Amino acid sequence: MREQWDALVGPDNFYNSYGWLRSLELAHGSEDIVTASCDGTLLGALPTWPGDADGPGLFCLPDMLPGLALRRPADYLWLGARRSVYNELVCVRGELRHPTLTGLVHGALTVARARGAAGLVLPYLAPDDAVDLARAHPRARVLLHDADANMDVPAGGSRDQFTRMSQPDRTRRRAELRACDRAGTVVKWLRLTGETGRAAADLVTQNRARYGGTADPALMRRSFAAQRRSGVLEQAVGCFGIRAGRPLAVTVCYTHHDRLYARYYGFDYRTAEPACEYFVLTYRAPLDYAAAHGLSRYRLAVSAWNLKARRGATLSPLAAVVLPLDHEVCSRERALAFNRAVARRWRQRCAARPQAMGTEWGRWDAVRPGPDP
Repeated sequence: MREQWDALVGPDNFYNSYGWLRSLELAHGSEDIVTASCDGTLLGALPTWPGDADGPGLFCLPDMLPGLALRRPADYLWLGARRSVYNELVCVRGELRHPTLTGLVHGALTVARARGAAGLVLPYLAPDDAVDLARAHPRARVLLHDADANMDVPAGGSRDQFTRMSQPDRTRRRAELRACDRAGTVVKWLRLTGETGRAAADLVTQNRARYGGTADPALMRRSFAAQRRSGVLEQAVGCFGIRAGRPLAVTVCYTHHDRLYARYYGFDYRTAEPACEYFVLTYRAPLDYAAAHGLSRYRLAVSAWNLKARRGATLSPLAAVVLPLDHEVCSRERALAFNRAVARRWRQRCAARPQAMGTEWGRWDAVRPGPDP
C-alpha cells in the first residue's frame, strides 16, 4: 500500500504522504480513510480527521471564510491530513481522475452522514485540485481563504537570494545576521536522534507555549516518536542554533522529492533572549542547505506572510472545498464574488511587493473558479 499511495503523491504534497499520515495515526489514533481502487490498484484516497475544537485559529471555518453562513468547525467532517496547511489530492491523473474523485466524494459523504456531520470541508487545498474536487459534486464550492509561501532555491542559496532584494530589505537582513553573530549563535544541521530529538521537542514546545499552545513537551516527543516509527523522521533534519555549546533554537525541516519543508520552530526562552535566530534558521540557512543538497524549492506554508514576502517568498492561493450535506454553502455567483474579493485583498496586502504574488492569482481575478454547471 505504501508504494501505491506514494506513487499518487507529488513533490508538493508531503503532508499527505504515507509516512506522514502514518505518523499522525500513531500519535493521535486512526481515522477513516476513503479509498478508491480498481483490480487491486489504488486510484485515490481522502483522509479524514475530526477538526479542531471550537474557537479561533487556522481551522475555524467562520474565520477562514468570513461572511458566509457556516456552522461550527466541529460540525463538519474534515478531509486531508490532520492540521495540514497545504493539501493536494491523493488521486490518479488522466481519464480516471474525475470518476475516482466522484466516488471518493460520495464515500466521504457517506462517512459524514454516519457521523451526523453537517458536511465536508477540505481546506488549504491547491486551487487546481480544489476545482477538480468540486467538479465531483454539483453543490461543492471552491472558496479561497489563504496563501501558501514558498521560495525557488537559487544556485547560490541565500547569497543569490540576498542580491535580488531591495536595498532596504538587504539592510534589514544584514542587521539580523549581525545580531545573531554578536550573540555567538552558530548554525548546525543535525539529524533528530535521541538527544537532538529531545532538545528539538523541548524548544518547539517552548515556542508553542509562548503563543498559547501546550507547555508539555510530551506532545512533541510523542509526535517525533510516531514519526520515527513511521519512518518519516528519516526525512527530518534540524537547523539548530548553538550558543555557548548548547542548542538554543531550532527549525525542523523535512525533505520530500526535491523540496525542503519548514515545519516547526523552537527557542529556549527560559534561559536566553532571541537575537534574530528565527530569521537566520528559518530563512537564510535553509536556502543554503537546499542549494547544497540539490533541492529546488523551499516550502514555508502559511502565516507571517509579510515576513516571508520580504525575504523573497512567492505567495500562491489556497482554497477550501466546502460541501454541506443538504444545501449549498453559497451560490456559484456568490463564490465567484467571494473569490475575487479574496484575491483583491491579497493583492492589496502585497501592493508594495507585487512580485510576491504568484501567477496563479490571475485566474481568480477574471475567470470563473467553480466547476462547470
